[in-house]
Amino acid sequence: MAEMRLSVKHTGDGHHITCENEAGGKMAFDGGDGAWAPTPMQHLLAAAGACALMDVEVILRKKRLAFRDLRVECVGQREKRGEVNPFTSMRLVFRVEGDVPAKAFEDAVRLSVEKYCSVGATIEKGVPIAHEAHVGA
Repeated sequence: MAEMRLSVKHTGDGHHITCENEAGGKMAFDGGDGAWAPTPMQHLLAAAGACALMDVEVILRKKRLAFRDLRVECVGQREKRGEVNPFTSMRLVFRVEGDVPAKAFEDAVRLSVEKYCSVGATIEKGVPIAHEAHVGA
């Protein structure tokens, strides 16, 4: 089993959070209106789209199809029920420009979403979240 580690830290300013991976890559989160950075829920929705889009890119390159402007629009519906407002559905709308036959593109998207995207598989399956709390360093 492979382990992944991230460090997520409050910046000391409002709801601003930063995340850093072991290689030093960083991303920002905002818990407020999202003006400073995307919210955690927006990151979750984007992660589903980004994961699937990376798979589509790999599949198209393996098929040696020339493309440009490969993108996905991520649309999430959330249930409003107080403090916890989970996604009730997600829709990923893929678009590509270039010399890509529609059937090949549709096949690449289907394979990504149904077979290869780890983020989507995790969201669909659900995963238990364990936790610990420590005071001090």
